Amino acid sequence: MQAESIALAAQESRLAAVASHRLAVLRAMAAQSMRQTPRVAEECLTKGYAKPIPEDTWRHMQGKSWHASLNCPRREELALLRVPYLGYDDRPHSGQMIVARSVSAEVLRVFAEIYRSGQFRIKTMQLIDEFGGDDAKSMAANNTSAFNCRAITGGVQLSEHSFGKAIDINPIQNPFVTRMITMPTAGSQFSNSTQRAVSHPGLIQEGDVVTKAFARIGWKWGGTWGSTKDYQHFSQSGR
Repeated sequence: MQAESIALAAQESRLAAVASHRLAVLRAMAAQSMRQTPRVAEECLTKGYAKPIPEDTWRHMQGKSWHASLNCPRREELALLRVPYLGYDDRPHSGQMIVARSVSAEVLRVFAEIYRSGQFRIKTMQLIDEFGGDDAKSMAANNTSAFNCRAITGGVQLSEHSFGKAIDINPIQNPFVTRMITMPTAGSQFSNSTQRAVSHPGLIQEGDVVTKAFARIGWKWGGTWGSTKDYQHFSQSGR
């Protein structure tokens, strides 16, 4: 009996030691997670991140920003970005944007640079599917967006937005302007060079942090076009 008691006590001691070790490991893992989480969260906040298009987002895109009848990119050729920006309320926000997967990293660098500068504000950044894929409604809401598989304004050729390689920023402060029209109409107060000389935190101007950040990745600004100006528009091709 004494030998059995000694063996049982030894077994209990070993089990207690194992349990104690496992508890220590779990505590260490929890402490490490607590140390890392704020750092990771802060990095995501200031740099953003890209991921494949989730199933629910893909379903929501059908018939809005993506159309089976058009030569739209495949799902795997696109990426969903979570993008940091400073809002018109001067507070940090996190928006969503879909771009071509091939340009996702450079687009994130652009918006991270704009965000860190603290010099520029963005009104809102939602997927254009929230507006039914309607570019006019998105512009009227002053929404910043990218992918939308559609024809160019006033034409039949697919827009650069169709390929996820063009971005429109703050359309009201940076409207599309021809000799005949301004889109959106609320952007009329920002449609000529005199009006655009004013100071506004969401207005894009030559040589500012926005144009410089896009120029660094080789993208062109529609504000430098000829008689037609697309002040909101940046694209990889320059179209």
